[in-house]
Amino acid sequence: MHKILHYFRSTQRAFSLFEVVVSIVILGVIGIICSSMLLHMSKNLTYTRSLNDPNAHIILAKIENLLQYAIIESLIGDGGVPLSVASSSLMFAAIDEQSLLGGGYKNAPSPMQGDTLLPLVSINIQSHHDTSLYFTTLRGWQLQQQLYLVTQPKEIFTPYTITRIHTQTLVLDKAPQHTPYLALPIQSHSIELRDNILWLDKAPLAFDVLSFSIKPLSFSQGIFIELHLCVATSLKEHCESGGVWLDEIVENML
Repeated sequence: MHKILHYFRSTQRAFSLFEVVVSIVILGVIGIICSSMLLHMSKNLTYTRSLNDPNAHIILAKIENLLQYAIIESLIGDGGVPLSVASSSLMFAAIDEQSLLGGGYKNAPSPMQGDTLLPLVSINIQSHHDTSLYFTTLRGWQLQQQLYLVTQPKEIFTPYTITRIHTQTLVLDKAPQHTPYLALPIQSHSIELRDNILWLDKAPLAFDVLSFSIKPLSFSQGIFIELHLCVATSLKEHCESGGVWLDEIVENML
């Protein structure tokens, strides 16, 4: 009887040990399966994120926002020549909207004439002599600020810099070649792809850039600047295309 009880107890311990081993194996298999599933889901999520990476789109949007105020005659591509073919770099001047109209900032002063909102800077030139521009009322301009003169007849794009300011007079760094009647504040910008980094105004805008191109397209409606950007992601190349119509800003303002 004692031997029978001992036999059953040994068998029970053996089965208990066997059950523990089986449970460990089952848990291990479940763990491996779960890990594999999580890894697969992680890869899919990474892949999905890489396909929908908004960075390239946001970068193009920043460039488009600057270009929409660009002066067409100021566009300079590779080699320092006027932009006429696809280029990986661009220098241009754009109307400084913030200086002109406040850029939407609520604290910006807003001169009014009746119910009409006036520019923050004086733009109508009363007369000129040599390097001096005379205004009926002078406001908003700063020393060393760049400006673009609308002249009659129209001259090639020339940026001017303010060297002195008097009560109703701006003195420029050089004399205009033709009679100016409008002065517009501008900012100079540069975009360049160098060492797989896209630079905007000498500050890095995007890293791991594989290609970047700016291409002007002429249509009866005007000039369209086509943009194309490709960046490297963790899994594959990601490309975005965009662009902006360039208007004759001065003509639209008049």
